[in-house]
Amino acid sequence: MHRLTLTLCLLSLAPAALLGQFETMPAFRVTGDKLAGQEDGQTGFISVVGAERLAALPPASGTFQDLFALTAGATAGNPSAGIFSVRGLNQDNFFAPVGTSSNALIAVLEDGAPLSSATLRYLPPLRWDLTGAEVLRGPQSTSHGPNSLGGAVILHRRDPGFAANGQFGAEVAGFGGFTGGFAQDITLQPGQTALRLSYVRQQSDGEETNRFYQDDRMGATSRDEWRATLAWHPGQTSVPSGRLALVTARSRGNPGANVDEPQSGDIFQRQASLNTRAAYPADRLAAHLALSLPLGRDLHLESAGSAQRLDLDALTDLDASSRLAWFARHSKDELRFTEDLYLTRRRGALQWLAGGYAERSTYTAGYTGVGLAPLPAGSAFANAATETVDIRALYTRADWEFLPRLHLAGGVRLSHEARRLALTSRFGPRPPQATANRNSDSDTLPQLGLIWQPAPGRTAGVQVKRGYRGGGTSYAPTLGRVREFQAEHAWETEVFARIALAPALRWSGALFESRFTDQQVPVNVPGGFPGIDTLIENVASARRRGAELELAWQPRPAFAVNATAAWLDTAFRRLTLGGRDLSGQAFPNAPVWTAGLGLDYQPAAGWFGSTLFSYSGSSYSQINSARLTALEPRRLLSARAGYAWKKLRLYAFGSNLLDQDYALFRSDNSGLGLPVTGKAAASRRLGAGGEVRW
Repeated sequence: MHRLTLTLCLLSLAPAALLGQFETMPAFRVTGDKLAGQEDGQTGFISVVGAERLAALPPASGTFQDLFALTAGATAGNPSAGIFSVRGLNQDNFFAPVGTSSNALIAVLEDGAPLSSATLRYLPPLRWDLTGAEVLRGPQSTSHGPNSLGGAVILHRRDPGFAANGQFGAEVAGFGGFTGGFAQDITLQPGQTALRLSYVRQQSDGEETNRFYQDDRMGATSRDEWRATLAWHPGQTSVPSGRLALVTARSRGNPGANVDEPQSGDIFQRQASLNTRAAYPADRLAAHLALSLPLGRDLHLESAGSAQRLDLDALTDLDASSRLAWFARHSKDELRFTEDLYLTRRRGALQWLAGGYAERSTYTAGYTGVGLAPLPAGSAFANAATETVDIRALYTRADWEFLPRLHLAGGVRLSHEARRLALTSRFGPRPPQATANRNSDSDTLPQLGLIWQPAPGRTAGVQVKRGYRGGGTSYAPTLGRVREFQAEHAWETEVFARIALAPALRWSGALFESRFTDQQVPVNVPGGFPGIDTLIENVASARRRGAELELAWQPRPAFAVNATAAWLDTAFRRLTLGGRDLSGQAFPNAPVWTAGLGLDYQPAAGWFGSTLFSYSGSSYSQINSARLTALEPRRLLSARAGYAWKKLRLYAFGSNLLDQDYALFRSDNSGLGLPVTGKAAASRRLGAGGEVRW
């Protein structure tokens, strides 16, 4: 299975990574997600990845995580605690994913709809039909969507076009890798209403082997996604325009595929011995509705609503070995309704927006199975936690040019969150237990910045923001205990600049410092199982500081250079876990140095190619076991080259061309008497593909 295959597909569409590098279909966007791709005049350091820059990235994972290779200060690839990080903060949690994961540190929005941490882990957004993205750093309180303490990633999907344009094709690679799909625009009413239908499939055999079953497809996965997008624009200034997207997606297989790292072995052998075939089947249904109504006098009323359902039913080997007949069935069900309504004024010396965000969500996480204690038979257990989340927020933001070329920008968010958690638990001979708790908190989150714009294309400024992450109720599943915890806060100061040195040369950068207080830390409960029975306490504080730089140079229309570099210094100012003082330790998944360099040559026809080199320094996975969960530095090289005709492109590609071995994460399970396990990154892969359009 480790034999690389090269197959050239002639009637093929590029994978998710490559659609969009041809001419863009006629399209319109009816509502602006946060910044709507416009960074000038905004406070803070913002990475904007447009359609051309996104399409130039060589194939890699095929998901939105690929864009982090050219995003300063961001890293991707940890499937355990936060599938990506920005400025040293994991997407879902500082420490480890615990509880229902209902309160992420970094928000990810797809066409205005916030995606849950579980959705990002099991059904991450694909690059298929992705036309652009923005990465925002630091607390996000005065923008659309949910509040987030650590930043936001805004993803834009392709809008329907008013011509019968379409695309079709596929890509194949080693280890059974395949990505392919189809997209078609349909005009329902010329110039006013259009429909776009798309489908994409992604699959792989994986590289992991289960010795117990002699199964070299232990890490096999498959993914299917269907999307229908309807857009209407009556063409009258006083009539609403809108966009409705319906999405259904499913994934099968074992995306985690954790393997052993025995003392005498090597995680890069990618082997495990499990007497349970792990599986993580996930299904998602979603509807996103965006509306825009011009009101005159430069006023617009915008609305972005969503309804989403996620169902996950997983089966895992609880003892991570074939020695014991322990297993766990894990269910994770989510139902989310969100609505964002805001009024904007986008012209004049005083530009502003004011709106409100509301969310009602239900998260259910449960486990049933056999294991843990006593040895060797274990005990039957069953638990389920259901958390209901209600969020109400009012926010406003303004930009006032009080003097020529000087802007005062700021805003405030008034946030209220209410959460109710109900827990049922049964473990072995212990009597069944049921308990519940309600909690709520409110907070005021200000932001203030000063911007100087001496000339078009040149912006510099400073801003101060207050961040907030709401409190809630934590639970120890086998003990049936719950504990309330409070909100955590942060203050961040940032100095930033964006300067166009010439029409073809532009750079942006930032210096920042953050202070975190009352951090939410999962603490093992005496009498429970370490890493499983944890309750959250506000017992830590931390700081971070750093510098980030991004450069874009396009000396010729067909040739572009993009480069990034970031330095990050993090440390816990106060942290004690299990009686150990960890003050001064750096954050997990927070390498000190990251960098990237991309070269892209894309003429209208003829030979084309692109290459990307990225670097991330060493880090580690688990705070209480930094030595055993250390992660290797990453030096990754990928490339693509091919030939383009008017409507057809054929190409060959390679990822991890240096064939570097590195771990995405490691887990120290010694508290449960189990070995170190982890996930090794994909080795070198070669492949070929193509695309045809009409």
